[in-house]
Amino acid sequence: MKIRSRSLACAAILAITLAAEASASGPYQITATQDTQVGPLVRTELTIQAGPHPLDRFKAVHLEKPDASSRGAILFLPPLGTTFSFYEQRDPNGALGSSIAEFFALRGFDVWGVSPRFEGIPGGTCEAGLLDCSIMGTWNLASMVDDVTFVRALIGDTKVATGGASLGGILALAVANAHPDDYKGILVWEGMLYTPDPAVIALNQGYCAAEEAQLAAGAVYDGVGTNVFQMVTKLSHQTPGGLTPIPLFPPNLTNHQVLVLLVSVPSPSPVTMPVPNYILMNGSLPEDRLFFASEERLYEDVAGRFNDYSPVRLVRDISCSLAGVETIYVSNLGSFHGSVLAIGGGRGFGPYMAGQLAQIGSTDKTFLLTPQFGHIDHYMTPHHRWYVERPVLEWAERVLDPLP
Repeated sequence: MKIRSRSLACAAILAITLAAEASASGPYQITATQDTQVGPLVRTELTIQAGPHPLDRFKAVHLEKPDASSRGAILFLPPLGTTFSFYEQRDPNGALGSSIAEFFALRGFDVWGVSPRFEGIPGGTCEAGLLDCSIMGTWNLASMVDDVTFVRALIGDTKVATGGASLGGILALAVANAHPDDYKGILVWEGMLYTPDPAVIALNQGYCAAEEAQLAAGAVYDGVGTNVFQMVTKLSHQTPGGLTPIPLFPPNLTNHQVLVLLVSVPSPSPVTMPVPNYILMNGSLPEDRLFFASEERLYEDVAGRFNDYSPVRLVRDISCSLAGVETIYVSNLGSFHGSVLAIGGGRGFGPYMAGQLAQIGSTDKTFLLTPQFGHIDHYMTPHHRWYVERPVLEWAERVLDPLP
């Protein structure tokens, strides 16, 4: 392990930035940086322009403990609905170190994160023509791999593990497929891009065809799905006992019942049902409760961290990969020989992830399955430390910072 100071770290980032900009696959340029002190940690936020269009930009975050021993880097990749802030959400008590990112930074790991290009675009602005959102038609899984690859170059010559939840796990597979020698390990948490299961293939063939039809008709973004989820969550938080005003749902249900219905009852949609029996969080509509999730964590995550748009081309790449139509994002996974930590829920991708893991060339694979959990229960439970941080820490210490 090496000791780093803040001044040395800044100088290193500057040198690495110049090299990364010179070698990147697109016209990447860091246009702004902002440092913030977070207890003993320093948080650096970088704004990166990825193309000439004003919306072709994204953010990266570096969270470190200056003057500490570097134990390697963990590059967290975002879920579809939200941003890197997902990993910065603290417990409801606000304690320093209770977020996933702070947990690892306080233990000497360089924590990096990427947020998507569609972060921060205000809802309704695309539909109203206030912004030219046509560029979203070029935002697919490959463009996200390019963005992650640029940030990987910023990290420089150190051991790196990457991955995350949902789309973060999907991206981990895609970047390992594209650059198998760049990462010591990948965290595949409730995500996959391939399955041999005929039921999953058939389900996603329908979604794939629908999304390709949307693209052919000129649709480049979805501004409805996450906004409905945000509205349902907001109403449940503010007036849980009031009857729902949203016409998509039975009018006799309360706002809280609609929330439980939305997250815990399977519903056919490319976002909420990519595999049979899939739910976001386990719960019971008759009992009007969630079994494992902290509603406080849920309300904070959705209210303050969700994106208003998702690119249709990106969702198409995921559905069409699971349908077996798109294969470019998994065709080289046999060349990845780093370590793999997979985390799955029995009511999410978990029962179908084995086929994906079998594609990976690594002989070092660990699969942690919690049968009762939905897609995001590992994160939403108040006991997330035992289901996420501690197993990832044990893995990262072995893969990135082994004992002499």
